[in-house]
Amino acid sequence: MSAVAQAVFGHPTSFASIPRDIRDATRLSASATYPSSFGVAMYGPQIHADQYDLFGELPGRLHTVLDEAVNKVLDIADLSDGGRSSNDLLTEQLAPLGQRAMKHIGALTAGLSDYEMGVRVTWHIPGGSVRHSDWTPSGVQRVHLLCEESEFTEAERITVTGWLGAASSFRGKVEIRTDSGEIIRASTEPELTGRLDLYFNKRVSADLEVTKVVFAGGRERKLYSVLSIRKLQADEL
Repeated sequence: MSAVAQAVFGHPTSFASIPRDIRDATRLSASATYPSSFGVAMYGPQIHADQYDLFGELPGRLHTVLDEAVNKVLDIADLSDGGRSSNDLLTEQLAPLGQRAMKHIGALTAGLSDYEMGVRVTWHIPGGSVRHSDWTPSGVQRVHLLCEESEFTEAERITVTGWLGAASSFRGKVEIRTDSGEIIRASTEPELTGRLDLYFNKRVSADLEVTKVVFAGGRERKLYSVLSIRKLQADEL
């Protein structure tokens, strides 16, 4: 879950260490639902009533980093049980998670696929909401194949200019409309995330790292990460 959370709230990584606050927020403990059962109860870190979550919601309605990561995995599980056309939707969900998270999801689904097993999940979110998901054996197999047969190209660096029209300092995401009209959705490096308001609705020049993911069947998706960004001066507009 740590790798998924890092991709959702920062940018996906392949080898770099995951920040401690992400690891602590997604640490799980587990116990059998009852002796000799196949059921497992999993628990996240305890949230105290006086704590606020990442989005500043009021206590009692906390929606944590772990909840977001679990919901992302369950979204994938739910999509995987559709027809073949759902593969496009699955790749849209999987690609932004990056190589590390996809490797972990691939390992999980590999173990389940070996025994032709599915998973039924009920996740309780602080505040009373409940998420149910049935990950069928066929859905598990589909996700496994997409993860295992995907290829990540070596990252390259490019520079783009355009308008930064959307920014989220909570999730570390931006949208840039380039001079050519292309809309680029990118994650940001941690040191930039807290300063995104300085560039919102401004014309900027951004240095990006681009990685291409090629899935089974030839589907491709590009992942963008902003390495640096600056506002263009009047004489550069």
